[in-house]
Amino acid sequence: MKQKLILGLLALFLMVPAVMLGQDEMGQPDILITGVWARATAVASMMPESTPEMGMGHMGMDSVEGVSAAYMTIENGGDSVIRLVAAATDAAGLVEIHEVQMENDVMKMRPVEGGIEIPAGGSVELKPGGYHVMLMELKRELVAGEAVSLTLTFEMGEDGETHDIVLGAPILSEPPAVGDLVIVNAWARPTAAAMDMSAESTPEASMSGMAMDSVSAAYMYILNRGAESDRLVAAATDAAGLVEIHEMQMENDVMKMRPVEGGIEIPAGGSVELKPGGYHVMLMQLPRDLLPGQAIMLTLVFESGVEVPVAVPVYDKMNSMSMGH
Repeated sequence: MKQKLILGLLALFLMVPAVMLGQDEMGQPDILITGVWARATAVASMMPESTPEMGMGHMGMDSVEGVSAAYMTIENGGDSVIRLVAAATDAAGLVEIHEVQMENDVMKMRPVEGGIEIPAGGSVELKPGGYHVMLMELKRELVAGEAVSLTLTFEMGEDGETHDIVLGAPILSEPPAVGDLVIVNAWARPTAAAMDMSAESTPEASMSGMAMDSVSAAYMYILNRGAESDRLVAAATDAAGLVEIHEMQMENDVMKMRPVEGGIEIPAGGSVELKPGGYHVMLMQLPRDLLPGQAIMLTLVFESGVEVPVAVPVYDKMNSMSMGH
């Protein structure tokens, strides 16, 4: 009974308009960042395949401990040039945009001066042996199967205005598999306690008598680049004891939240946005606080049998937007 009560009263917590960095006529964000991953730290000889970034002798290291790299594909669907100029993560003390090049048969790595340009309507791949986000002075071991939060800073157009995009990077030992179902712009709310909010300060907590730090929600875009539709039917994560696909709807001027019967259809060649006030992945019975700067792994299960692991960064997206980041 108490669980049903808190689900019904979470409406105010979830009913916040989504803010995106530009959208095309189909409602999709202009900047799509896919195939994100960060290499697990381990002795190079133990890795399935070491990368040029990990084995650069000039760094004075015999193993990859203390050093890693993040890779991805950045697609620019807008009508002006953008430039990746910086990156940051709580997992590393030093983060730089690097590239690897062959000079006189010698592999060399250096910081990219002026950032990486992504032309309008084009894309750039960050991959082993090329452009990459170098993670140095790691504060902890990067364990395969976990995730890190990564903030990318872009210069937009010719005026030099910057914009930050927060994303999650799964920690892997090799590149992730590529499929028709693509997840972008995923994020999860910090728990109330993580945002320095007392239980008494939230309408949901004061009305239900239950602390809000046991509940959160995850949002994202799901793109279907295949020729057949599919349905999101379930989700799972070690970060929550109970995970359900929910939706919020207005009924007789009352906002109600309920599990989605039959899942969410993702049309062929189309997309669906999970956002505050609409579809979302409800995370309940959390064993610990979800803190800004962290990232969790979430597995999305589709009707076709496809399971898509997603690294979801934890941050207060709506507050960061209102502050102009």
